[in-house]
Amino acid sequence: MACGRSDRSAILERVVRVAELLGSLSLATDLSDGFSLEKSLRTTVLATRLARRVTDDPEEVRRAYWAALARHAGCTAFAHEEARYYSAGDDRSLRATLAYVDFDRPSMFVGRALRDIAPRASIGERARALGRLLSPGVPRQHALAQCDGGVAFARAVDLPEVAEVLRLREERWDGRGPRGIAAGEALPLAARVADVADVAELYAWSFGIEEALAELGRRRGGALDPRLVDLFVAEAPAIYVGIHGSSAWDAFLDAEPEPWLVAGEGGGPGLGAILAAFGRIADLTSVHTLGHAQAVAEVARAGAAALGLGDADQTLAELAGLAHDLGRVAISVGIWDKRGALSPYERERVRTHSQQTETILRLAPSLEHIADAAAHVHERGRGDGYHRRVAISSTPAIARLVGAADVYVALGSDRAHRPRFSARAREKELVRMAASGDLDAASVEAILDAPRAARGRRPSNPLGLTDREVEVVRLVAVGRTNPEIGRLLGISPRTAQRHVMNVYDKLGVESRAGLALIAMQHRLLDDDT
Repeated sequence: MACGRSDRSAILERVVRVAELLGSLSLATDLSDGFSLEKSLRTTVLATRLARRVTDDPEEVRRAYWAALARHAGCTAFAHEEARYYSAGDDRSLRATLAYVDFDRPSMFVGRALRDIAPRASIGERARALGRLLSPGVPRQHALAQCDGGVAFARAVDLPEVAEVLRLREERWDGRGPRGIAAGEALPLAARVADVADVAELYAWSFGIEEALAELGRRRGGALDPRLVDLFVAEAPAIYVGIHGSSAWDAFLDAEPEPWLVAGEGGGPGLGAILAAFGRIADLTSVHTLGHAQAVAEVARAGAAALGLGDADQTLAELAGLAHDLGRVAISVGIWDKRGALSPYERERVRTHSQQTETILRLAPSLEHIADAAAHVHERGRGDGYHRRVAISSTPAIARLVGAADVYVALGSDRAHRPRFSARAREKELVRMAASGDLDAASVEAILDAPRAARGRRPSNPLGLTDREVEVVRLVAVGRTNPEIGRLLGISPRTAQRHVMNVYDKLGVESRAGLALIAMQHRLLDDDT
């Protein structure tokens, strides 16, 4: 039974721990990297327990807790490049494979890569992708994107003390990281602790604790701080206790250092900022979906206002819009970006993403009613949608509104298999879908009637960029090369390169992903939705 308006208001306004929100939403990064669910939660528990054995400084322990939880926040930052060049379209299998690899053992990497990357691709496709992956400069490009993604996330959720840790997350104890900008004690303690905990959890879950400890020993003094490895191994029975049961949720919440960080209080991030940050992680998976979540949220809120709904329902529509496609990260980019028709297998994979969205949101009690709305966004007609295949008339009203907003925004955007609809064609298609019963007619009418300004418009001259610089940001964000940018803007490739580097310097990023995240956050990609 749907909750009443007063119930929704109470849920949206009640005090909520940031750990509860980020912990639940961290399932998205687990899914994106092909990990088992709650991998990030278990890693956080191990990191916090290890940190407490290393230092009495509560701020260091706190930083280790949040850094371990957000360690994979940049998971989708290189997904476009991974899918296009280095994994035969299966970026998730590539990240899952690389997570286990110790690059001090090249044969281990090659063996796992040929076996595990893109298992549905031919051996020839995998070999060619691996050859490109081993090209000079690729590890550094990957590291720059991952670090930009993590830093942007930490700043967006008001964890600036974690941003520096994530900026260095690809570095190694011995200084042989892909960027080579820090080593040894110069690496933050939280980064070194999180590195040990990450390997310890990954291998323990997959192969058992004994093998995890052996793997830590193999990486001791290379990628990992030898003192921390020795301490972890010595204290392993106590550090591992209680995290490999049915769920690590309680252990994860218990591990947070006091005082707990509360959403929206004392400088803590609000629910909207957190969902927006995760929405950008999901949108970053494909160059065709950049900014989608924010645009849907704005259109849904405008539609709710046009329907005369109160502020609580408008807020719920906005939050559900931000969260409705989080499960997209569980599907490989090669499927989302396929230019032709999807195979039956691929179509069913796409249909599972709304179920994954629900899984992500259901873990935290405070996200339950956002989950109710987000889980039904892709239902259509008399049960023609997914994932529950129920009639749209049986779905929550907010879900019907967000579903119409989702179609409105998607039709106005380029996709791999089609160009964007014109404004007139988009309106005609929405009206047709409402008349056929595929979409809720009242929701469609409200969205089309809402004032355009209420649906969101890019502010003029954001971040002090010139019009030409905004053009460059847009083209880089969607993966255009310097020669392509030059051709589209009528300038030489060398001039295009100079513009790109100037924009990178001006915005303080080092990768396409970093630029795309800023473009999404500040609505640089389109004049309006």
